[in-house]
Amino acid sequence: MNSTKSDNEAREQHILDATADLIMSQGYDKTTMSDIAEAVGVSRGIVYLHFDSKEALFETLIRREVQQYAQTWLEHIEADPRGGTVGGIYRAVLYAINSRPLMAAMMRQDRRVVGNYLRKPGNLFASMQTSAPGADFLRSLQQVGAVRSDVNPVVMSHIMDMLSYGLITIQDFKSPDELPPFDEVMETTADMLDCLLTPEDGGNSEGGKAVIHQLAATAWAQLFEGTSQQAEE
Repeated sequence: MNSTKSDNEAREQHILDATADLIMSQGYDKTTMSDIAEAVGVSRGIVYLHFDSKEALFETLIRREVQQYAQTWLEHIEADPRGGTVGGIYRAVLYAINSRPLMAAMMRQDRRVVGNYLRKPGNLFASMQTSAPGADFLRSLQQVGAVRSDVNPVVMSHIMDMLSYGLITIQDFKSPDELPPFDEVMETTADMLDCLLTPEDGGNSEGGKAVIHQLAATAWAQLFEGTSQQAEE
């Protein structure tokens, strides 16, 4: 009996789930297609029917993880009365990361987890490089009253980039046991940014949420349309 499309899709998701578990436990470099096939309970040839290489499988997993992370992130922003502030963005990141360990490892570019994939020219992490909202985004938040009007968006965007890139690269300068808990770092950063950027009356959080949704839609199109064009080439 031939497999139906839904059967194949379910098996593909099973393969992705198994790959996520293996990469989290032993890392991308040590995970083989044979390991994945054994975890799923199929032959290696079946895995190759879905993905022509480990790299292609991993990139599909990254896209799925980003999609699910973004959905969790946006849902938390909508549920948070302060979700439309800059601090609200960081709190939503913290909430989404805590629910998705693989995404947390990818955002931190954890070398144990993602390994040599980071060395690939044009890898997906280069496309989704973690950075803070840009100056144009901060201006949009100012226009709807979610950020104080007297804040210099160019300077503040630069400062926020420093914070975001520092979050990724700090492990190059300090050992893990020297670092405070990630949750506390993100929560403190969110509080600091709210104190610094949000108008005294609390600002227009709902207007900020609308701007955030637009930012997310634009970022999604850039990431996935860009990678589709690369695949076609």
